[in-house]
Amino acid sequence: MAGSFWDFQQNMAKGRRTGESGAPVRPHAGRSDKPLTVSQLTQRIDKAIRGGVPAKVCVRGEVSNFKLHGSSGHAYFTLKDPGACIDCVMWRDDAAGLRFEPTDGLELIATGGVRVFAQKGRYQLYVSTLAPLGQGALELARQQIQAKLAAEGLFDADRKKPLPRYPRHIVLVTSSQTAAVADMLKVLRRFPFLHVRVYHVPVQGDGSAERIAEALAHLRRVKDPIDLVLLGRGGGSLEDLWEFNEEVVARAIAASRVPVITGIGHEIDVSIADLVADHHAHTPTEAAQVATAHWRGARELIDSSATRLARELRTILRHARQRLGEIERHEVFRRPLDRVNQLRQVLDERERLLTQVTAERLRRAGDRVAGMDVRLRERHPRHRLMLEQQRVAGLADRLTRAAAQAVAVQCRRIDLLGARLHAINPAEVLKRGYSLTTSKKSGQVIRDPSEVKPGDLLVTRLANGQIESRVEDARQLRLFE
Repeated sequence: MAGSFWDFQQNMAKGRRTGESGAPVRPHAGRSDKPLTVSQLTQRIDKAIRGGVPAKVCVRGEVSNFKLHGSSGHAYFTLKDPGACIDCVMWRDDAAGLRFEPTDGLELIATGGVRVFAQKGRYQLYVSTLAPLGQGALELARQQIQAKLAAEGLFDADRKKPLPRYPRHIVLVTSSQTAAVADMLKVLRRFPFLHVRVYHVPVQGDGSAERIAEALAHLRRVKDPIDLVLLGRGGGSLEDLWEFNEEVVARAIAASRVPVITGIGHEIDVSIADLVADHHAHTPTEAAQVATAHWRGARELIDSSATRLARELRTILRHARQRLGEIERHEVFRRPLDRVNQLRQVLDERERLLTQVTAERLRRAGDRVAGMDVRLRERHPRHRLMLEQQRVAGLADRLTRAAAQAVAVQCRRIDLLGARLHAINPAEVLKRGYSLTTSKKSGQVIRDPSEVKPGDLLVTRLANGQIESRVEDARQLRLFE
């Protein structure tokens, strides 16, 4: 279909007013245009946008909601300004080529084409390149990597390893086809006793950073003696030196077990590798000079040390000769027997003292043994047993007396109780003139006249017998009335 979407809309409007020949047509009450499907309408809108918008546009805006899809690697974000916003998509291959990390709030220039995303019914900007506004992408990427590594402490001075004063085994990690290796070897050849090896790696181009990191990792694993590593490259632009700003190189330098000196670019160039290295030299030549700084003065140091050593030896020898002369003049060497006799006397005196001390100690030991024998005799089990037997006999005697006394007390108490019981015995009471009347029929003791009636047989027990009687009249006078 020729023309744009807007041309199509105009033709549709004209078609409603005229027939195929262009003559005006009146709208018919029962006639309507054939409706479009959603897909057809979306396709026409897409064609209209492609026809009205250039195939590639540059859009300036602020990044918002930047997300990198984990599985696909595609990037999704929004570009906005105070008046509008547009959804953006960046495919994985294009996103992988970004040198910096887009973050929310960053103002960028996006280059790409505008298309319609039919499934969502919206237009999107399909971005092929992104560039930060006001600064280069490489410079922004360098700032982001530097801030990240600084936060991790990779630039801290206390993390860096001290350089060996006199390195013997040095490895140059650089390209063997550059002037940098020639500059470093020119300095190192002045010291033929050094063992210098060149580890060839590319220092520019895609994949160079990974090759440099692999070389440093390999040197960390080898068992050959390595005292120092020089990482060097000649000067160039930021793009030429970019491999030394890569995070993988910085982490490889930080993980090296051997101190690393960097000499990258010119004096004004400072890369991230320089900040992580144990020492930053401004040029490859300066890196080699730093490595051999102490070797340059080694001969003078050895000569001065030899001079001081000879002077010290002469002083020591002079003092030794003086002491030897004093010893030769000593009385011991003039009359040696006097010293021997003196020592003999000292020996005799010490032997006498030793004899006295030994005898005294033996006497004291004998006294202690005698005292212990007396104490042991006193504490013999026989004496202890005798004492215990006496103690048991005393206790037995006390127990016998206490038991007899307790028995006598109990006997007296029993006699007293027996006398009391005998006094209250009913037979004794009857002997004193009392009697006990019971019912002959029930045997119940009669305590009150109301308990009997005329005609009941009663048994009256006296001290020497009993009397049977019959109740004639229960109404009797009370005793003592």
